[in-house]
Amino acid sequence: MDKKTFIKLMQELVSIKEDEDNLNKAFKKFNPDFNYISFGRYEELVVKCLEQAMDDKNDWISYWLYELDCGKESKRLKVKDKKGKIIPTKTINDLYNIIENKNI
Repeated sequence: MDKKTFIKLMQELVSIKEDEDNLNKAFKKFNPDFNYISFGRYEELVVKCLEQAMDDKNDWISYWLYELDCGKESKRLKVKDKKGKIIPTKTINDLYNIIENKNI
């Protein structure tokens, strides 16, 4: 998959995740006892397709989405290469570069 397509698809996935969060906040406003709605099955399917298309054998996409919270935790959780150099992980562009660099 080329970089432009990957970035576009990841941006849409992140947007859908944000919309899901906003929907849950709105329902919680109407009913404080409301728990949440999850579109996890669809999300899992999309993530698996992206991982397959990118040959992401090290699960960087999942790590970036969930552990790094779409890059928001990149300052707290550092990724280092084999020489100990910190690898940027804040943006989708950074994610693409990590996946393409098979030496990390």
